[in-house]
Amino acid sequence: MAMFLTTVQREQYDQDGFVFPLPVLSAAEAQRFRSACDELERALGGKPRTIEVRQMHLHFPWAWQLATHLRILDAVEDILGPNLLVWATELFTKHAHDSKLSIGWHRDRPYMGFAAELTATAWVALSPSTPANGCMCVLPRSCDRLNGALATPGLDLPEGDIEAVILQPGEMSLHGPEILHGSSANSSGEKRVGFVIRFVTPAAEPLAGEPPVALVRGSDTHGHFQLVGPPSDAQQATALKALSASATEHLDLVLENLRLSRQTTELEGKK
Repeated sequence: MAMFLTTVQREQYDQDGFVFPLPVLSAAEAQRFRSACDELERALGGKPRTIEVRQMHLHFPWAWQLATHLRILDAVEDILGPNLLVWATELFTKHAHDSKLSIGWHRDRPYMGFAAELTATAWVALSPSTPANGCMCVLPRSCDRLNGALATPGLDLPEGDIEAVILQPGEMSLHGPEILHGSSANSSGEKRVGFVIRFVTPAAEPLAGEPPVALVRGSDTHGHFQLVGPPSDAQQATALKALSASATEHLDLVLENLRLSRQTTELEGKK
């Protein structure tokens, strides 16, 4: 029985591969987590690259609290079931008038390496996310005529098929790993801040290694991952150093997943 999503919302996810907007944080919570993200960016030099701001939940209590927020978990459980792991967290910010940062059309599956039905991504808005400041845009599953093929940065899609994921602070979207999505640069004077949580089920089997994951709901009877607990209130300098190491390890894993996914696709194409 669904705990959070309505019947219509669940049907939308099944049909389109995504659903939004889902209200999950109060205004005060959204502001508190936004302030923590802004402070983390300042500690990392003011404008860190996304690849430097990953796996925050492993090292900062506030990030763990956000990644395990009950309303977020309730929504994800409606999609993936009662046993949930957090595989990754990522901070996606676009600073005002930053014409250099855009994200080409892509699918998450090759980077994550898991079966589609075993994973989902929550995109939590901590600021307004609009077309002007480079919100995520998605191609509904019914409009995707590429048959699962990997997208390229220069992919040209019919504008009428594309849907902008417009969110207010405290709202989130959920999307599956096969959904084509991307975003344009921030042409506005308003910073865009999004906190992304990658969920998988314990049944998901990594393509490589034994990544650290947080068991945030239910149980794990499969043992495919290294289970970790919540972070302590470590000194910021220690946490920042540990974050850097975790972000590097996660990026290496993502690149290896992508290599293996492409290798599998090439082999299947030769059959």
